Amino acid sequence: MRHLYLFILFMISLSSLAQTGKTEVRGYIQGAIFDEKTKEPIASATIRLLNKSDSSYIQGVASNDKGEFRLSAPPRKYILEVSFIGYKTFLQNFNTTVKNPDYSTGDIYLEENTIELGAAVVEAQVPGILVRGDTIEYNAGSYSSQESDMLQDMLKNIPGVEVDANGNITANGKAISKILVDGKEFFGNDIPMALANLPANMIKKLQLYKEQSETAKVTGFRDKDPEQVLNLVVKEELKQSTFGDVKGGYGSDDKYANKVLVNHMRGDNQLSFVGDMNNVSDDEYMSGMDNGIDKNKNVGVNAYVQMSEKFKIGGNVRYSDNENLMETKTNTQTFLSTGDRLAKQDMSSTNKRDNMNVGMNIQWKPDTLTTIFARSYINFNNTESDQTSTNFSYVAEKDTTSGQSINRSKGDGYSINNYFTVGRKLNNKGRTVSLSFNNSLRKENSKGTNYSYTTYTGDVEDKIIDQRTNTDNNSNSYNISMSYVEPLGKDYRLQLSYSYGLNDSERMRDVRKRDAEGNYTLIDSAYARNTENTYINQNISLNFQATKEKYRYTIGFSVDPSRSRSKISLGDSIIENLRQSVVNFSPSLNFSYTPNERTNIDFNYSGSTGQPGISQLSADTVIVNALSKYYGNPNLKPSYSNNLNVFYQKSDYETSRFLMLMGGFNYTFNNIVDYTLIDEQGNSINTYRNVSGNMGANINFMYNTPLKNKKFTVTNNSTGNYYKNIGYTNGEKAITHNVVLAEQVSVRFKNDKFETNLRAGVSYNMTRNNLTDLQDRNTTNYTLNHFAMWRLPYDFILTSSINYSYYSGYEDDFKNSEMLWNASIAKQFLKKKRGTIKAQVFDILNDRNNITRYVSGNYMSDSRSNTINQYFLLTFSYKFNIIKGKKGVDEADEVYEGGYY
Repeated sequence: MRHLYLFILFMISLSSLAQTGKTEVRGYIQGAIFDEKTKEPIASATIRLLNKSDSSYIQGVASNDKGEFRLSAPPRKYILEVSFIGYKTFLQNFNTTVKNPDYSTGDIYLEENTIELGAAVVEAQVPGILVRGDTIEYNAGSYSSQESDMLQDMLKNIPGVEVDANGNITANGKAISKILVDGKEFFGNDIPMALANLPANMIKKLQLYKEQSETAKVTGFRDKDPEQVLNLVVKEELKQSTFGDVKGGYGSDDKYANKVLVNHMRGDNQLSFVGDMNNVSDDEYMSGMDNGIDKNKNVGVNAYVQMSEKFKIGGNVRYSDNENLMETKTNTQTFLSTGDRLAKQDMSSTNKRDNMNVGMNIQWKPDTLTTIFARSYINFNNTESDQTSTNFSYVAEKDTTSGQSINRSKGDGYSINNYFTVGRKLNNKGRTVSLSFNNSLRKENSKGTNYSYTTYTGDVEDKIIDQRTNTDNNSNSYNISMSYVEPLGKDYRLQLSYSYGLNDSERMRDVRKRDAEGNYTLIDSAYARNTENTYINQNISLNFQATKEKYRYTIGFSVDPSRSRSKISLGDSIIENLRQSVVNFSPSLNFSYTPNERTNIDFNYSGSTGQPGISQLSADTVIVNALSKYYGNPNLKPSYSNNLNVFYQKSDYETSRFLMLMGGFNYTFNNIVDYTLIDEQGNSINTYRNVSGNMGANINFMYNTPLKNKKFTVTNNSTGNYYKNIGYTNGEKAITHNVVLAEQVSVRFKNDKFETNLRAGVSYNMTRNNLTDLQDRNTTNYTLNHFAMWRLPYDFILTSSINYSYYSGYEDDFKNSEMLWNASIAKQFLKKKRGTIKAQVFDILNDRNNITRYVSGNYMSDSRSNTINQYFLLTFSYKFNIIKGKKGVDEADEVYEGGYY
C-alpha cells in the first residue's frame, strides 16, 4: 500500500503543477478541402500555417478522409497554405485575436493542375503505404491484381501482413482481432469469413489501427493495450448500390468451388448475403496454405442499420458445415539427460463440425450525455471426430516401442456471450462514469471410444486399453467493472477502475472398460474424474493520462488479487479439495509521440494474468495415442506475463516511402508448461507445472520504397526472434534456447498491362537444449516466389504463380524441397466485362510438401501434413452492380476493369 500512496501523491503533484502553470491562449484553425470539379473531399492534403510577417513555417497537418483539418495556434497574423499533388496551391491570409482565437476557413476547393508534356500527362500517384498518426493506411489499388481477387489475395501482397492456413492474420507481429467494413463489424469477429468473401475491388483503402474498447469510447480514457483491427474503407461509388458476384467452378477428380456474394449499401446502412460451397480453393494466391483436405458449406447474412444518429444496430446469422481430412507425419525429439528419445508418428484424422451462429450489437445514445453498447453472440455446434495413429519410439542403441490407437467421438454444445456497457458524462469537462457487465455460458458434451495396442521388445508384456468415454464440460463466467474519470485541467485525466470476475467450470468425465461379459460397465478409476473449479479475479487500477497535441502518455498501477478452489472427485469420494490465493502487482506505461502526421512512436509496458484452462486443471487422464497420455494439475496457479513493446513508423507522401522498426520483450511468472514423464519403454505421461523464466524477444525492420518511376516497388523485411522455453522431463528442468532469423526482399512492378512480383527469403532456426546429448538442431528454409499477370488483347488475362522452397537440416525421411506452380487464363466477356470464364491449373508439377517445426521447453518436432495436390478447375463468374436511381439493367450494371463501378 505504501507504493500506492506514493503513486497517488505523485499524480496529484503532477496535476497541481499542470494547473498552476501559466495558461497560453490558443484557438483552433479549421476547415475542409474539396476537389473543385467533383466536389469530393481530398484526403492527405498538406496544410501549412505560416507567419505572415516573414512567411516562416509554424506548423502543419494533413487533411483526414473527409478532407477536414484542425490546427491549434495562439493569436497572430497568419498565411494558410494548402497543397496537394496535381492541384494548384491555395493561399489565404487571416488574423486571430485573444478575444477571437478561433478561425474557420470554410470549404476550400482546389483546382486541378495537370501538366502536359507533349503527349504525356503527369498525374499524381497515391502512395502504397501511409502513416496517419497511429494508423497505417494501405492503398488498395497498389496491392490488388485481378478483378477476381478477394481480401485474402490482397493481404498476401501487403508488406508485414501474414495470413496463416487457419485464416488468422498478424500485422507487424501482432494479431488482428477483427475486420471492419467502414467501421462496422462483418460477421462479428469471424476473420476467415471476411477473408474469403469480401472482394478486393470494393475496397478503396485498408486502415490498420488499435481500436479502443467500448469502455474507452464512453469515458474518453484510452486503453492500455487496445486490440489491433483492420478497417476496410469502401469505394464511395458503391455506397449507394447493390453489387456482388456469382461464381461456379468444377474440375478434375470432382473438385468444385461455388460462391454467391450480394452486398446492398445505402450510405452507412449495409446488408450482405454470403453463400459458399467448395472442396478446393479457386484462388491461386491461397492455394498451398491449406492443411488437410476440406469440404466447406457456408451461408450467412450480415446487416448494419443506422436508424438515427442516436441508435445503430447490427447483426448476423450464419450456418457452416465443415469437414477436414488430415494426414500428418511427425518426428519428435524429447530432450533427456540419459539420452534423447526419438519418436515417429503417422496420424490420420477426419473431423466434422457444423455451427449455427447468431450475433447482434447495439449502440444507443438516449441523450447527449449517455452512451450504451450492448452485444450478444450465440453458437450451437455438433462435432464428430475419427482418428487413427501408429507410433514408434526409441533411444539410440536401446529397445524400441510401437503402438497403434483408434479414437472416435461425437459431441454437441452451445455458448452464449453477452456484453453490456453504459457510460455517462457528468459534466462538459470530461468527468465520466461507466459500468460494464459481461457473462458467458458454455456447455459441451461428447461421447467416444478409445482403443490402443502397444507392443514392446524384450520381456515387457503388451498393453491394451479399450474404453468408452462420456465427457461433460460446463462453464459460467461473469464480470462486472466500474470506471470513474476525473479531469485534471484541460489535458490531464485520472481514472479509478474496479472489476470483479467469477468463473465456475465443471468437467465430468465418465470412463468405462469391459467387464467379464465384454460390456462396458466397469468404471476405469485410473481415467475417470469429476473436476470442479471456481476462479475469482479482481482488479483495482489507478491510471493517470495526459493528452497533448503531439504526444500522450498513460501511467498506471493495478492490484490483481485472485483466488481459486479445485475439487477432484470420483463418484461420492473426494480425492482432492484445494484452495489457493495469489496477488499480482502491475505497473503500466504507455507513451505515444507523433512529431508530425506521418511519423509515430509508441512505447508500451503492461502486465496481464492468465487463468489455467479446465483441461489443464482436471485430474482425469486422457489418452492421446498408444504411447502418450495426459492429465491436468489442480494445483496450477494463474500465470503473469510482463510485456514491453517499442514501435516506430514513418512514411513520406511525396516519395511514397515507408519505414517501420519494432521490438518487443516478454517475461512470464508462473508460466504453465509441460511436465513429462517417460519410462524406459517410451510411454509418456504429460501433465503441467508452473515455472518462472520463460521469455521471448523480437525485433523487426521493414522498409518499402518505389523506385524513381514508381512502377517498381522494393520491400525489405528483416526479423529476429529469441525464445527461452522451460519444461520438465523426468523431473529434470529442460531449458531450450531457440533463435529464428529471417530476411525477405521483394521487388514488384505494375502497370496497366503487366504486373510481376519477385520475392526471395531465408529463415534460419537454431535450437539448443541443456539436456540433449545429440547434435543440436539447426534448420534453414529458403524460399523464392514469383507472380506474374499479363493483360492480353481481346480481354484475355494470363497469370502464373511459382513458389519454390528448399528445407535444410530436417530428418532424412522428409522431402527437402517443393516447387508449387499455379497458372490460369481468363477471358472477360459480356457487356461491360461482367462475365469471366477462367481455366486454372494448380500444382502443375505435382510437388507439394508441407513442413513445420515446433520447439518447446522439453521437446522439438517436425511435421508434414497432407494437402490437395495437382488439379484443374474451370470457373465462370458474373459481377453485377445496380446503382441507386438508375433505370434499366443496361444502365445499372456497370463494371470497369478495376472492379465494380
